[in-house]
Amino acid sequence: MHSHESVMNQLGCSELRSLIAPEFLGEFGLDVPGQYGMVCLDVKAQIANLESCGAGPFLYATSKMPNWTERGEPKTACAELALGYSNGQQIELLGPGKNTRFYAERIPQDGSIAIHHACIFQNNTLECERRLNEAGFKTAAAGHIGVPGLYTTRIRYVDTRATLGFYLELTEYKLLGLHLPPGEKLISALAKLQARFSGS
Repeated sequence: MHSHESVMNQLGCSELRSLIAPEFLGEFGLDVPGQYGMVCLDVKAQIANLESCGAGPFLYATSKMPNWTERGEPKTACAELALGYSNGQQIELLGPGKNTRFYAERIPQDGSIAIHHACIFQNNTLECERRLNEAGFKTAAAGHIGVPGLYTTRIRYVDTRATLGFYLELTEYKLLGLHLPPGEKLISALAKLQARFSGS
């Protein structure tokens, strides 16, 4: 069956906006989640799996993780990831990566996928991170890239596992001072171009 319901069955999650209680979001001034962060052993296999259920298309990439730290330790790491949508909800697939244990520690070994984090596209990331830290939720990993005043992408993973059951990712995309996360139309268009030029 090709449907959003079958995609959700594969993810094993409830609807994105219901993953985090409104009270928690309100306490820390957070927006609603914008992305499922899912981990798996084989990203390309899960792309095929989810696209067969009607999700996507998925944009696939391997990428260095600029200015990356894990639990305060700087690392030169690389991520394997894919982005796609189902029913307007963004899905990120993440493999083990290289020179990092951050995603691998949550990956099921049976070939399935599991939630690692929920991502909130947050305009005032550092302020929200401070509030969460002060409440006892420590920053587990972080990274950033860009040119201040022109464009920046800032990522913070906060350890909310004891309360939410998964990490909370705060991501801020700034272009000329405006918070502009990439949307479904852009991701889908790039995925289609990638598929066309790769011959798949």
